[in-house]
Amino acid sequence: MSDKVVFSLEDIAKEVGGSVRGDPRRLVSGVTSPWSADASRITAVWEKKVLEGLPEGVPLLAPPGWIEAGRDGVEVQNPRSALAKLLSLFCKPRSFPPGIHPSAVVHPEASVDPHVYIGPLCVVESGAHLSSGAVLEAHVFVGENAEVGEGTRVEPMVVIYRDTVIGKRCLIHGGSVIGCDGFGFESLSEGGLAKIPQIGRVVVEDDVEIGAAVTIDRATMGETLIGAGTKIDDHVHVGHNARIGRNCVLVAMTGIGGSAHLEDGVVMAAQSGVRDHARVGRDAKVAARAGVTKDIPPGRVVSGFPARDHREELKVQAILHRLPDLVRLLDDLKKQIDKLSEQVKGNGS
Repeated sequence: MSDKVVFSLEDIAKEVGGSVRGDPRRLVSGVTSPWSADASRITAVWEKKVLEGLPEGVPLLAPPGWIEAGRDGVEVQNPRSALAKLLSLFCKPRSFPPGIHPSAVVHPEASVDPHVYIGPLCVVESGAHLSSGAVLEAHVFVGENAEVGEGTRVEPMVVIYRDTVIGKRCLIHGGSVIGCDGFGFESLSEGGLAKIPQIGRVVVEDDVEIGAAVTIDRATMGETLIGAGTKIDDHVHVGHNARIGRNCVLVAMTGIGGSAHLEDGVVMAAQSGVRDHARVGRDAKVAARAGVTKDIPPGRVVSGFPARDHREELKVQAILHRLPDLVRLLDDLKKQIDKLSEQVKGNGS
């Protein structure tokens, strides 16, 4: 018996708040991009230029007036927003029946709700607490006195060190390490470096998503905090005692220095960074590869290194692109000045 998910265009229109063009009973078995469009799946379109190359018979999810006569589809004001709802229709989440795999090692003094799934080769240490609906996939380590909240899913090879608190409904992707020692060392008068003990913890609030291979350091003292609703992409590092506000977005390879503070709603684009102790104001946006070296006011858009107002940085970049021409111009002017100087000397003699 096939378990393929199939919906009619009428079903889809109701889900995304749109209206049907063509046959409302037409069935589709998935969602696809314009570059792999076929008649069995619906294609989301929000750029008119891609309509030209689409084969006949491909059903569309598109803005009003874009679906020509003779083609089936669903019209909706914002196809990009509707796409998220549409994908959820066809997404079949993996189920994890409660239970503990025989190969898992769970300390007798750990607190494990009966409705928790613990996968193969997991380790749960003394004092750890796993709430109802929590899922630990294969090879997950949960340290002493760590907490994993209700409905949180932890993917394979994740390490959650001691005392770390993970909130409700979080998703932690494979290979991430949360709660490892912060990078703290003191220079010795006789030379060398002495390690500074890291006795704090990491707190991840509710509804946070953490990408693959992310590292979040425990605080030297107190807490490293990830605010509720924040989304962290792959290969991001958050230093000790950093405070990330609610609903922030940290894109791949972002680095947050120790004790830095991102207020609510901050967006850090790919490969951007914030130095230690700097503050980025509410709803500010830091462009890709920008380096924040001082406090950024709320709502500001910054780019470049050191990060500055984006409009100012664009002006600087425009000038930099003209530098070769300016250098040639200066060389020509110097030659003319030298020539005039020689003429003046000749006339003087």
